[in-house]
Amino acid sequence: MNLSNLKKGEQGIIKGYKNEDFPIKLLELGLLPGVKFEILFVAIFYDPICISYDQSCVILRKKEAENILIEPI
Repeated sequence: MNLSNLKKGEQGIIKGYKNEDFPIKLLELGLLPGVKFEILFVAIFYDPICISYDQSCVILRKKEAENILIEPI
């Protein structure tokens, strides 16, 4: 399952990434395997998605969220 499948209010844990083309900038922001997160906001057509994790939040494009493999909580 990937991050773009979740709805507002749902939580999960990052398990990994689909491919190596994942932006290094997001890794530097702390979107690493093992991080627990919550979906704060999902825009129309699921683009963009706002997630909260470790007292931070980040907004991801649908394309980026589809590359993040997660385990729902």
